[in-house]
Amino acid sequence: MRYPLVAVLLCAGALCSPLTAFAAQIRAYVAEFGVTAPEPGNLKSTLQTLFTSRIAGEGIVVVGSAAEAEVIFTGSYTQLGKTFSLDATAKLPAGRVLATAFDQGEGEDALLPALGRVSGKLRAETVKMFPAPHEASLPAKQPAAGEQAAPQGNQVWLSQRIPGEFKSIAPGRKLADGREFFVAGEHSLRLYRQDSELSLLAEATTAAGEKVLALDSTGPDKDGNLRAYLTIMKDDTPSSRIYSYQKGELKIIARDLPYLFRSLALYGGEPRICAQQLGHDDFYGPVYEVAEAAAGIELKKPIVLPRSANLFSFNMMRDPAGASFFVVLNEGGFLIVYSAAGEELWRSSETFGGSETFFPRHDKYNEREMGAPLMQFIDQRITVTKNGEIVVPQNSGSFVIGNVRSLSKHSIVSLAWNGSSLEERGRTKQSNSYLADYFFEPRSGDLVLLEVVQKEGIVTSGASVIRVVRYDK
Repeated sequence: MRYPLVAVLLCAGALCSPLTAFAAQIRAYVAEFGVTAPEPGNLKSTLQTLFTSRIAGEGIVVVGSAAEAEVIFTGSYTQLGKTFSLDATAKLPAGRVLATAFDQGEGEDALLPALGRVSGKLRAETVKMFPAPHEASLPAKQPAAGEQAAPQGNQVWLSQRIPGEFKSIAPGRKLADGREFFVAGEHSLRLYRQDSELSLLAEATTAAGEKVLALDSTGPDKDGNLRAYLTIMKDDTPSSRIYSYQKGELKIIARDLPYLFRSLALYGGEPRICAQQLGHDDFYGPVYEVAEAAAGIELKKPIVLPRSANLFSFNMMRDPAGASFFVVLNEGGFLIVYSAAGEELWRSSETFGGSETFFPRHDKYNEREMGAPLMQFIDQRITVTKNGEIVVPQNSGSFVIGNVRSLSKHSIVSLAWNGSSLEERGRTKQSNSYLADYFFEPRSGDLVLLEVVQKEGIVTSGASVIRVVRYDK
């Protein structure tokens, strides 16, 4: 049986497209291809998708619009009989051409290799035109007289491999000789103790139709028990739970809660559990602080967010004069600073955050036009330290097809507000793993990282590790 060219290309692209990660983040936009062929079909968008998956990585990240890009790639495909020619160009937004590439072949089987050669040549030539980023350790605290500066970004402890691709991590108790961690997978909640290796203390599971999105924790409470807040989606609706760790077991103390949860340390203060509701197709209403009540939980102290922010994408900071600001990751991954009144004051030129955890947003217009729902990604935590620094992860990798992401490298960046912009103070060396989640321990100055070191696939369930690195003391 002979399959249509578009179907062959899509299948081959999904199976063979490279998943390499990039080091210098050159923001690139890939325009729809021009096609001259007897039966063009969907070749314009198909070639755009396949070229995108091949150009991303090794120095280039693909963005969603030409307005965000430092480089714009254009291409054309011409077919005469069985012979085709493939032309592509890399240029600056102002129009200056950086590089061109050309290839040709005969028949469907020759198109994918030609596409790989063209994209490879353009990527190599484009990366040469941009300097590599400066990598540094996280900023060191200035030592007092007689003290030595604490090591920054240095590994303190690394766990053994944990079978499975886990999504979220939250603190347990800090012990004299270690600590405890809550860890969540798509259908599980675990509590581990850090010894020479991780020791599993307790585990709970959710049903197949209940997808875990996020995990946060509080405690110990007055009875010495830890509490885990598990954000769960069931049938496109929040159905979250609260667990209590009692006598070696994780017990459900509240279920089917119609809220999304997040632990936030606003202004670098004490962390608190916050909640937001979900409307039919988007986040709904203010963010509230969660308080315990006889009937379950109580929502208080509402925070009205800027228009591009939601529970998972913001924190708040103050300048030396006491003025309050929102720090927000928008859907494109750009870091934005808003005034307390919601006025945009600054926007980053590079992207931060980056997550593979998502839930569908059923927007009628999008489903009618695209045939599929939008995906809402649960982004990385933005940490504000007591001295006002902003700490945010930066995952990188290949954005493959549509909402499917493959992130494979990360670093953690520290920034500070100078009154007009966020200035970078430093960053950890890039690590060869996807950072699923992390949390910051202000008392010890440790960053606790949940890293996916092997992705789940057809023949593997994936693997994760927990790494502890020193940020400050």
